[in-house]
Amino acid sequence: FNSAQVSALMAGNKKTKKHGKPKAFITRRKAMQKLQVSLKDFRRLCILKGIYPVEPKNRNKMNGGSSQSKTFYLLSDIQYLAHEPILWKLWDFKIFMRRMAKAKGKRDYETVDLIQKNKPFYKLDHIVAERYPRFIDALRDVDDALSMCFLYSRFSKTSLLPLELIEVSRKLSVEFMHYVIEVKALRKVFVSIKGYYYQVEIKGQTITWVVPHNFNVGRYHDVDFKVMTTFNEFYVHLVGFVIYRLYSEANLYYPPKISAATDNNVDCGDEYFEEIAALNTPIVKKNISVEEDVNFDTFNEPELNGNNSLSFHELIKFQKLFDGLKFFLSREVPRESLVFVIRSFGGLTSWDSLYPGATYSEDDESITHQIVDRDNVANKYITRYYVQPQWIFDCVNARRLLPVENYFVGVTLPPHLSPFVEEKEGEYVPPEKVALRDGKSMIIRPDEEVASNEIAEVPNEDDKSHMVVKAGKIATEKKVSVDREERKLAEMMIPKKKKRLYDKILFAKKRQMKEVNRLKEKRKVIDGSLRK
Repeated sequence: FNSAQVSALMAGNKKTKKHGKPKAFITRRKAMQKLQVSLKDFRRLCILKGIYPVEPKNRNKMNGGSSQSKTFYLLSDIQYLAHEPILWKLWDFKIFMRRMAKAKGKRDYETVDLIQKNKPFYKLDHIVAERYPRFIDALRDVDDALSMCFLYSRFSKTSLLPLELIEVSRKLSVEFMHYVIEVKALRKVFVSIKGYYYQVEIKGQTITWVVPHNFNVGRYHDVDFKVMTTFNEFYVHLVGFVIYRLYSEANLYYPPKISAATDNNVDCGDEYFEEIAALNTPIVKKNISVEEDVNFDTFNEPELNGNNSLSFHELIKFQKLFDGLKFFLSREVPRESLVFVIRSFGGLTSWDSLYPGATYSEDDESITHQIVDRDNVANKYITRYYVQPQWIFDCVNARRLLPVENYFVGVTLPPHLSPFVEEKEGEYVPPEKVALRDGKSMIIRPDEEVASNEIAEVPNEDDKSHMVVKAGKIATEKKVSVDREERKLAEMMIPKKKKRLYDKILFAKKRQMKEVNRLKEKRKVIDGSLRK
């Protein structure tokens, strides 16, 4: 056969699978072979670059008829990873480990020290700029980063959790809380079994994160700390850039500087109490001229979220909720969260002088409230209120100072309602939330019989009704019956195609009404048992 005949035969025997449109997906195994990395390094690279697996429309066709479970990625994403500088550092690190093992095998410790000094490392600055080209984009995506940083700040050092990452997370969490305190950006707070949920308003963006309770975190074998550490490695850089930008725009020194009057108290005690002491101390602002001191950006602060919108003057009043109040925190209360919330709204805090950061003692006569979480208090002062910690959080969510009678020591506390839940029309709304929404003063009276769905209100002299004689009216047909007849006539005019959709809507409303009635009956039973 000549060359033309051979090429013709080869052209006729080509496989059909090799033709057609170029493949848009690639399996994880082939991607690892293309990038020449291990599974561990491939996961780290994808997490840092923000690349995730995808689900093809026709999985059977992509598998070639095989039933084996495979993970697919976009081919364009893998080609994008091939030009990443971090990939080159991972290759260098592989060579570094090979040289290190070879030197240790020869027991050449001088070479081991020399190789250790030249250990390759990578930076994540360019990745933060690539994933978030604008500062507002970083603020929108900083929720998970803050939650992870606050979580790692509670961890203790283990073989899977490096101490350096824990210390950096703790440092960033304290710096972010300092910024929130200085600009008074806190809007909502909720305490749950998972921890403390905080919501702040910064540059028009709503940021919500969770802080776990300050308990000792044990070792969980079912948690992949390696993947979490990789995520937090990127989150630490993201939060660091965000905090630096926020401090610069707020004319604050970064790293934050403590005022000279209380700078000596910060150096004593362990890390946890140093963190608490830092929150109770104002940080120093940069010296700027009078013209530059006028901050017109405060007009961007009011929230514009539906029914919870605040006008500018209402926001200024809300930010000074605890202004002029002095609090003393007992040793059994969660000190960090209370200091963070109270100082964010202009209040002053202190605690036992045994711990660093205390600014005044318990016998100070100017203290207005003392936060306790015990049944009995040994020494009481008649010039202050003794309330439980929930009063602080409920006042913030209600955006006003609530009566302290419901939060005295030993009193059964009212329900701690979540400010993040917005009931829709027709859904069950707790009576306590109705009273807070209407601005009524709630006082729980255990000695009196109060209806299950009623709340005692403080009478107002201006609201007392006066005796009035009204003119009689002509008895007309009841509006309810008229509306019922009109609705039946309208239902008869619905086309048959849309009648099924209308029936589904009515069925959903009836089911919702049944659920609301069930919750009301449940509330009656609970209130009846409490009165007994």
